[in-house]
Amino acid sequence: MNVVVIGGGMVGAAAALALAKHKHRVTVIEAAPEVTSEGDWDLRISSVHLRNVQWLKQLGVWQHIRNERLFDYTDLAVQSRDGQRLHFSAAEINEQSLGAMVENNALQQALWQQLRAHKVTILCETKVEQFNLPAQTVTLSNGESLAYDLLIGADGAHSQVAKVAGIGSRGWDYDMRCLLAIAEVENELPSATWEVFRDKGPYALLPLSRHEACLIDYRSEQEWQQLCAQPEQVHHELTATFTPHIGPHNVLRFASFPLRRQRALSYHAHHSVVLIGDAAHSIHPLAGQGVNLGFADVQELALQLSEQPLTSALPAYEKARVRENQQMMRAMDAIHVGFRSQHLLPRGIVAAGLAVVDKFTPLKSALIRKATGF
Repeated sequence: MNVVVIGGGMVGAAAALALAKHKHRVTVIEAAPEVTSEGDWDLRISSVHLRNVQWLKQLGVWQHIRNERLFDYTDLAVQSRDGQRLHFSAAEINEQSLGAMVENNALQQALWQQLRAHKVTILCETKVEQFNLPAQTVTLSNGESLAYDLLIGADGAHSQVAKVAGIGSRGWDYDMRCLLAIAEVENELPSATWEVFRDKGPYALLPLSRHEACLIDYRSEQEWQQLCAQPEQVHHELTATFTPHIGPHNVLRFASFPLRRQRALSYHAHHSVVLIGDAAHSIHPLAGQGVNLGFADVQELALQLSEQPLTSALPAYEKARVRENQQMMRAMDAIHVGFRSQHLLPRGIVAAGLAVVDKFTPLKSALIRKATGF
C-alpha cells in the first residue's frame, strides 16, 4: 500500500515508521526543515509514559535518542489547592520507572534516523500545493505528484488535511496560557515530576537531569501576556513560585503558548484519509498526555491496517480511538475545573477522592497503571 504522511513530527514520523515496518511504501511530507538536537535542552519537551517507551524501543527508536536529552522519572505527585497530596511511585507497580522526559527534537531526530534506515522517503521543506481526493493524489511544492492509497494527516491542530477532506472540528479556548522555562537547579533533584494546583492555575516541574528542570506555570492569558513583556518579572514570578520547592535556581529561557481543546468531528474521510495526533484531538496539557495519545493513535491504526482492508480498518480505528481520546479529554476538563474550583463541594470531592485513592492500594495501583499507559 502507498502511504503518504503529511507532517513529520513525532507522531507523524512514528506512524510512518510503524507502517514501513509492516512493509508499506511510505512517503513523509514535512513543511519545516529537518530538526536536530544540539546544545542545551529545547523548550519543547514531552513526558512519554512507560508503555510508549516500551513501544518506541520495539520500533528501534528509543536507543538512538541522545542520552543527554532523556531522563527517566520514577515518581509522580499531585497536590490540590487545599494541600491534599497524592504520590505515585514506580515501585508500587514493580517497575523501574513511570516513563521518561524527552526533548521533542531528540526524539524526532531518532525517528527520522530510523525512517531512513527503513527506506522511507522524507521530503522536508516541502508543502502540498494541491489535493486531488477523488484521484488520490497530491501535488507538491517541488512539482512532484504522488499517488496514495492512504493519506495520513499528522499536521497538527490546524490540519490542512482535515480541511481539504471536509472534516470539521469542535473546541474552545481555555483563556489560559502555559509558560515553560528551562532552569538550572542548585540542589540535586529527585527523579520525580509533580504538579500543584491553585486558584489561578497549576504549576509543575519536569525533571530533566539531577540539576536541570522544566518549570511549568499555567495562568490566565491576560496575566502571562502582560508578564512576558517584562522578562525580569517572569523570572521574579517563577522564583517566588518554585524556590520553596526546589531551592535556588537560575531560569535560562522561557516561552509560552495558549491552551485550547479541540477535536475533529471525524477521524477519517473518503475511504482513504485519516487523522492522527493533534490533527484529530488537541488536549489540555495538564497531565502531559498529548503525545501519548498520538502514539496510541498510531498503534491502533497500524493494528487495524494489519488485520483488515483499508475501508473497514479506518472506521474501526476511529471507533477505538475516539472513545479513548474523549475519555482522556473529559478527565482533563474535570481536573481543570475540579482542582481549581473555589466552591466547597467540588473541593470536598477532590479531597475525598485523593484520600480514598491514597488508602486503597488496588485502586491506586490501577491508576498508576493507567498513567503509564496500561
